[in-house]
Amino acid sequence: MIILVLGTPKSGKSLMAEELSLALNDSEKYYLATMRVMDQEGALRVEKHRKQREGKGFVTIERGREITGAVKDMANPEEATVLLECVSNLVGNELFETPVRSRMDADEMSAERFADEMADEIGKLARAVHHLVIVSSIYPLSDPGYDASTIRYVTYLHAVNKRLKALADEVRELRKH
Repeated sequence: MIILVLGTPKSGKSLMAEELSLALNDSEKYYLATMRVMDQEGALRVEKHRKQREGKGFVTIERGREITGAVKDMANPEEATVLLECVSNLVGNELFETPVRSRMDADEMSAERFADEMADEIGKLARAVHHLVIVSSIYPLSDPGYDASTIRYVTYLHAVNKRLKALADEVRELRKH
């Protein structure tokens, strides 16, 4: 089963994804963390999430890219629930840390092709585990404050989220009011 939890920043999507993961009652629970800590704010977010998961039985695997490689770090993936946190970080890592992709402009790799590649990788992970709970962020497609790089990121993330909605058995959307 694949559950996708989408939400705006600070909407409670991470907590909901944890609760959904725990309710699946698999004996093994993995938290697949994709965030690269770049500053103090990032470090504080990571610490907040660690405290939030404390005592819940999750084993954390940190993997900023190539997430299917995390399966080798799992004892019995076919019996496990994996919480993938967060696709928005994964997309940023793939766009800006992969040498070939970071040099490309939007014309060289369409958002659709990128989304297909990301959905394929996430689909492979889903097929290797019992349950996959995916967290991703929602941002407006346009904002006057966006520069060209941010527009590209949001466009590509939107395309990935669209593919994940089609892949998921269940979709939950949260918006901060």
